[in-house]
Order: sequence, then structure tokens, then C-alpha cells
Amino acid sequence: MKRFLITALLAIGLAGSVFAQDMLFNVVKNDGTTDSYPMNENTRIYCSETELYVNSLDFGSYTYAFSTIRKAYFSATQSIDEIDNQQLAIFPNPAKDVLRIANIADNQEVTIYSINGAVIKRVIVSEDDEVNISELRPGMYIVSAGNMFSKFIKM
Repeated sequence: MKRFLITALLAIGLAGSVFAQDMLFNVVKNDGTTDSYPMNENTRIYCSETELYVNSLDFGSYTYAFSTIRKAYFSATQSIDEIDNQQLAIFPNPAKDVLRIANIADNQEVTIYSINGAVIKRVIVSEDDEVNISELRPGMYIVSAGNMFSKFIKM
């Protein structure tokens, strides 16, 4: 399941960004530490059934077992402390009819993706707004707002 989430995040990040020196790929491990890699034309990210690979002519090759990864995401270049303080909070989780999203800007575009990375719904919300998810089928989904991602379960 974690492999599907990471694959979907990679597809979302790769489809939505042009690699430049101001982009980072971040891997937060289960022990709480974060590894960040600058994205450019030399950087490649791919995965097997059980592992995530980050490879670049600039910094070498790194391998992560999916079982050791808490989350992986793309971000604009900034300090790790700034990145760790940015959390997309979704509640309730699991949800039935409505979803509330905290830590977003007013009039922020929020995208809901299927676990396979397909766009299911796009809405503009403010932090106090609710997102109606009653039409979604039960299952796991990924939500993105800006450069933040989170997952939720629809009951």
C-alpha cells in the first residue's frame, strides 16, 4: 500500500513540476529524520516493488525500503525546519461525507487523487470550509494543497 502512495506522489510531483534548482524531493523516514535531494535534469526517482531509489550524477544513489519511509514529497527549496512545520491536516479521518482541511491559505486549490494518481476532484477552499466527499466511493485517497500532501480514507 505504501508503494502505491509513494508512486502516486511521485507521479503527481513529476507531472506538476518542471525540474529546477529550486525544487527538492524530501524523504521523511520513520525515525523522524529527513533526507532532501535537489531536483534537476540529472536527478531520477523511481521505485521497485519494495524500494524507492533516488539517483543523481550530482549526489550519487540512495535506496529506501518502503517500510522505512513515513512520507515523501516535493517542495520548493527552503530549510528543513520550514518544511517540517508545514503539515496538511485533514479531519475527520476516516471521513464519510465531509472533509475539513487545516493549515491552508484562503482560496487554496485542493485536489483529491485516487490511490492510482488520477484526479478525482478539484475545489477552492479556505481553512474553515468543508469539502463534500459524499460522492466518492469508499477507499483511500490523496489530498494535495500547494506542495503539501496527505491521505485520507473515505468510509
